[in-house]
Amino acid sequence: MTDVRVRPMTATEYDRWQHDLATDYAADQVAAGNWPAAGAYERALEEDAARLPQGAATEGMLILTGTVDGEPIGRLWIGLAHPRGVPDCAFLYDIEVAAEHRGRGLGRALLAAGEAAAREQGAHALELNVFGANPTAADLYRTSGYQVTTQQMRKDLRRATPRFAPSHAYERAAFAGDPGELAGADRRLAVQEAETCLSRAKLAHARFLTGTGDHDEELPLLDRSVTLFRRARDVTGEAEALAWTGIFHQVVRQDDAAAVPYLRRAADHGDPLTRSFALRHLGVAEHRAGNLTAARELLEESTALRREHGFPAGVAANLVGLIYIAAAEGRDTTDMVTEARTLATETGATTILAEVNEAALAANP
Repeated sequence: MTDVRVRPMTATEYDRWQHDLATDYAADQVAAGNWPAAGAYERALEEDAARLPQGAATEGMLILTGTVDGEPIGRLWIGLAHPRGVPDCAFLYDIEVAAEHRGRGLGRALLAAGEAAAREQGAHALELNVFGANPTAADLYRTSGYQVTTQQMRKDLRRATPRFAPSHAYERAAFAGDPGELAGADRRLAVQEAETCLSRAKLAHARFLTGTGDHDEELPLLDRSVTLFRRARDVTGEAEALAWTGIFHQVVRQDDAAAVPYLRRAADHGDPLTRSFALRHLGVAEHRAGNLTAARELLEESTALRREHGFPAGVAANLVGLIYIAAAEGRDTTDMVTEARTLATETGATTILAEVNEAALAANP
């Protein structure tokens, strides 16, 4: 790491820094959605002046210039007293490497020099804020040992959820000769397309279940989704697409032999909700094969996952199968029937409620 040293700012450096700091701080606040653009610069100047009433000589503040071999390369602003009163914790208000010195790894070295200066003043920790619109800074701090202590998140309800667009990757390649972001952009687009294909496949499956339209595109969409998730190396997404491929073969084509390999792979690699679907349909296959113990264990595991996930309609659907199994094993089904009816009614799952009533009648003719 390049040896970066820090010293107090000169008066000229301080004046220039105040202008640049207010400009950047205002831009960050506007980008984060905290302030309107109008008047942001003046507001930033006022806030900085309130924190630094004596300028560079303000007590408890380190206003520093970073240097390499005596040449200024950046600047730091560290408050030795935390703005929220955290004991023994300094706060990093600003750090910046001058534009002409960027790309040399000096940001990390400047940060380390600031940490050393704060430590010399008795600070036991250093905290900072990083805006969500600045992923480069976030990466620097994470890889320098900083951990998230609090996190604020915001969604603009006036706009639709933005979709990823590869414009930046294209521009870097086409205008700067830098292809470094193309692979990542391609991966994100593959995941985006895979998610769309999977969503359309689920709609096709719903049309099959309700008899309300053409569902012939379901399997091609699922195949495309699996391929794209695999290309993007998205194991969780691939597992979900595999689960729904297994469901297609079991429910639409009534082919458990074809369905089971897909369902097993989904159960091995999926997230908890995907696993709950895969385990449910593996349980259905075992039930159809007459393997009641295996079917019950799979459905019970699926049900536990659905309870943890907060999926009451899914729990009710699983209880239907467990009612049939319990009846076949000579066990009492009263509690399961009661719970299944309650959950189906509360969630408006009228189709499941009808299945519960059929299972209850079969268990207690």
